[in-house]
Amino acid sequence: MKGTVTTKANQGKKQALDCCHRCGGLMVSEFSADTGTVEWRCVMCGERVDQVILAHRQHHEARQEADQLFAVSSHARLN
Repeated sequence: MKGTVTTKANQGKKQALDCCHRCGGLMVSEFSADTGTVEWRCVMCGERVDQVILAHRQHHEARQEADQLFAVSSHARLN
């Protein structure tokens, strides 16, 4: 889905990019001349989000889910 990060943990509550995850402010899209892509910027705090940041957050959330599963099942932690 464009503009959302979906993992098992937040599947029922997809966070849209029109709301800043840091302060709750309004996110607006801007064209980045540096990368040639569209980024999202918060008008309140200045937080910037692009596709690389979204992919990293999705990977981080998946890692946390895996760590929780291993902690519950008493197995060794992932490296």
